[in-house]
Amino acid sequence: MRAVVTGATGFVGTWLVKELLKQNDEVTIIVRDKKKVQTEWLGKVEVVEASLEQLQNLTSCDFAQKTADIFFHLAWAGMSREKRANIDLQLGNIRTTAEAVKLAKKLCCKRFVYAGSIMEYEAIQYVTSDDGMAGMGSIYSVAKVTGDYIAKTLAVQECMEYINVIISNIYGAGEKSERFLNTTLRKMLRNEEIAMTHGTQLYDFIYVADAVKAILLVAKEGRANASYYIGNAEQRMLRDYVLEMKSVLHSNSELLFGAIPFAGTMLTYKEFDTKKLQEMGFQPEVSFEEGIIRTRDWILSNLEG
Repeated sequence: MRAVVTGATGFVGTWLVKELLKQNDEVTIIVRDKKKVQTEWLGKVEVVEASLEQLQNLTSCDFAQKTADIFFHLAWAGMSREKRANIDLQLGNIRTTAEAVKLAKKLCCKRFVYAGSIMEYEAIQYVTSDDGMAGMGSIYSVAKVTGDYIAKTLAVQECMEYINVIISNIYGAGEKSERFLNTTLRKMLRNEEIAMTHGTQLYDFIYVADAVKAILLVAKEGRANASYYIGNAEQRMLRDYVLEMKSVLHSNSELLFGAIPFAGTMLTYKEFDTKKLQEMGFQPEVSFEEGIIRTRDWILSNLEG
């Protein structure tokens, strides 16, 4: 199989490219800066240097391999907290998502895979409810929903099969973001006091190595024009994950549950059909405990945190 990947130098994108190469697939990556490409990939992947804004200018002539089978669109600008509220930035993401679909068509791709987000469902629940008081951070969530709808519509019109992978809380070695688990784990390694919500909301964490295997499985074998939740069959309360993480790390951090008011939505996960993944034979291999250990070891070996 020949794959094209945007966002290949990001956390999930890096692991996805590694898994593609492991499965002996041919890979082309579109990156803003060639200098960020991992040295071990050189000679193994085709690198096309272009920003998201330049996707609309690319044609098959810009690629050594003029065609591809699957286009993975993972790139998304403005993932940090403050940038999630940037209207212009998030609207730009919607436009570049549309341009990615058009580029996939130019490359004769049979399938287009969009990196969705669990926050799509938060937006649908929260923004559309009569009592919802959405914050500016919801701009990102709404943009993700819109990107999904537009990409699916365009893909169908271009006679491409569309797959939306709903990404939950992926974590693991290599992550440098400010997302909850990564931030909390680093604080625990420093034995810092940690203030958080009541922690009774349902959560789901999946180790990145398992997540990319699931993404590739549905990309290659999933039903056309369907959405697949990338996660575990069962979810737990957030506080249970936090307490297990503290135990695994032997941390002395004081956990202040309830110190931060909870202003989000209480997802039930009924929206997420994990049975579709199970029916395809997917089962996560890395337990939460093992995933925390691997992530801890990576942080310490890189002198971070």
